[in-house]
Amino acid sequence: MTAPTLERFSSCPLWCAGHDDDQEPPPVRWHRSEGEVVPVVERHRMALGGVVPAPLTLTEYVVAVEQDTQATYVYIGPLEEAHRFLALTLDSARRLHAVLGGLLRSVDQS
Repeated sequence: MTAPTLERFSSCPLWCAGHDDDQEPPPVRWHRSEGEVVPVVERHRMALGGVVPAPLTLTEYVVAVEQDTQATYVYIGPLEEAHRFLALTLDSARRLHAVLGGLLRSVDQS
């Protein structure tokens, strides 16, 4: 994988919905898309397993695309907890998507 050049960031990609206008010096060094809000039910537990199931929590995650001078990322995280998120490169997000799709098909068939 080759590192993107700064010239690549001189104009916004089509999906860009905004960036830090105070970035100095130009060109813009990062971009972000509009976030899609997804309601999710999650379980909070410090470790997997356990005798007593952890309580389920309804929350909202935001899913968006971000780009900086290193890579383009898929951002996934709770709206109300900025410290807890995933920022996966596009290749990593595609691999995760393939595995999740396979798991969900497997569960749906059983």
